[in-house]
Amino acid sequence: MIPPMRQKVIANVPILDENGRLINDKYGRPQTEPIESKARVQFKSQLVRDANGRERRVNLEIDLPRDFNPDSGTELDYVTIDGKEGTGTIVAKDEATNLSGIKVYYRTVFVDG
Repeated sequence: MIPPMRQKVIANVPILDENGRLINDKYGRPQTEPIESKARVQFKSQLVRDANGRERRVNLEIDLPRDFNPDSGTELDYVTIDGKEGTGTIVAKDEATNLSGIKVYYRTVFVDG
């Protein structure tokens, strides 16, 4: 079952040059481009493991469509169901697949924010 996605998320994805390196601005921060997607945002406090194996407590869970796949560590701007805006960073990701694992229904990202 695919959840209805009625909220929106804007991911600030870093821009890479032709060699695959980050492009920095004059202050040394990486330049980013915003990518907008629909989402399902819900507050749910839980304990997850990040990519390094550390346990972290997160309080926001965002379901994304299968064609939108941001990396861990990407900064997200989100809008909740009641219209409040917020910002957070992706800590961990999970995918909802069918029984054989071939088809991805949606992706869940865990955000601390």
